[in-house]
Amino acid sequence: MNYWKKVITVTHWEFSRFFKPKNEAIGIVIMLIVSSVFYFGGKFALSDSDKKFEISVIENIDSGLIESMKDEYFIKRIPEQQKTKFIEKIKKEKFGILLASEGESFNLFAYKNSREIEKIKNSLNEYHAQREMQRIGLSPDELSAILSPAQVVESFLYSNESKSRIVLAWLFACLMILAVFVSFAYQFTAITGEKQLKITEQIVSAISPQIWMDGKIFGISLTGISSMLTYSILSILGGMLYFQFTGTPISSIIDYLYLPSILLYLPFALAGILTWNAILAAIASIITDPNNSGKSALMILPVLFVIASFLVTRDPDSGLTLFLSWFPLTSASSMPMRWAITEVSYWQVGGSFLILVLTFYFLRKLAAKIFRVSILITGKEPSFSEVYKLSKQH
Repeated sequence: MNYWKKVITVTHWEFSRFFKPKNEAIGIVIMLIVSSVFYFGGKFALSDSDKKFEISVIENIDSGLIESMKDEYFIKRIPEQQKTKFIEKIKKEKFGILLASEGESFNLFAYKNSREIEKIKNSLNEYHAQREMQRIGLSPDELSAILSPAQVVESFLYSNESKSRIVLAWLFACLMILAVFVSFAYQFTAITGEKQLKITEQIVSAISPQIWMDGKIFGISLTGISSMLTYSILSILGGMLYFQFTGTPISSIIDYLYLPSILLYLPFALAGILTWNAILAAIASIITDPNNSGKSALMILPVLFVIASFLVTRDPDSGLTLFLSWFPLTSASSMPMRWAITEVSYWQVGGSFLILVLTFYFLRKLAAKIFRVSILITGKEPSFSEVYKLSKQH
């Protein structure tokens, strides 16, 4: 009982130290403002994508082509003898498009490639197809019938609503990356900063290294989970706003929120964040000077393992995906992602979660051992071999 009372005290101190509701709210407001600016700015930037733009054409070009393009473009005819002069004008002013023809081919002159050029090429392709159909006596309906795909009626015994579930799976992975980044920053700051200020030695003289380490792991994990919950709600609100702007019913967001997967994700996410915090705490315990330690790069390892879980969306039933959903360093996000987009046996879910929990239990013990040994070594940063030998002696 005394153990848990002390752990809760350290946990509360660590959580209160890093989780500031005011700062979190300010960060959310800033992110909403930036997202709104990008969203409306993007809509404004693309608002002229359907507008007509001017094309200059040599006046002797096929009249059928001009007729087919007049609804999409402003057509300006110029005499053949002004072609060279007009090309020089394009070069000088860096603006303008000239369309000419030479036999069966078309010539496009512009200062550089652009979205407008691609649009014109699509129009020319359509006109070319129409002209060739007339040449061989093939009607548009006949061509459409030839090019139409085979009619296939699909019947699946298991329906996973893959589109909406994959979106949910990606959200799971992104939230886990967010939590790992938060844990990375706070564990690194907390442990290495305290070691440099010589605070750690005073604290561990009053409580055991295991209690101190458990409190840090739980407290910073709570900070990561709080960020996950905050941005989960923010993502739902963002999805609702997106549906509102695109004319999709807001109720459609329910299609993306597959409740069984969410309920499964919560315990896996909790166990995964605790596991990675134990690993990060162990690594941070060895680092003496964060400014020039070669071991600092190890702190980024959790992000690489979480990113690997994105492979689940490519083929949720492959051997690699099966391994990722069982391996404790990737299962926290991989197993809920698999559950969201494919069929997974209950025993696999239970077995994967049990391995993840046991991994955390042993890693927190290992982190406390490494922490206890590292604070006894002064003057230089301990090597991995030194930490291993000393931990075996205690």
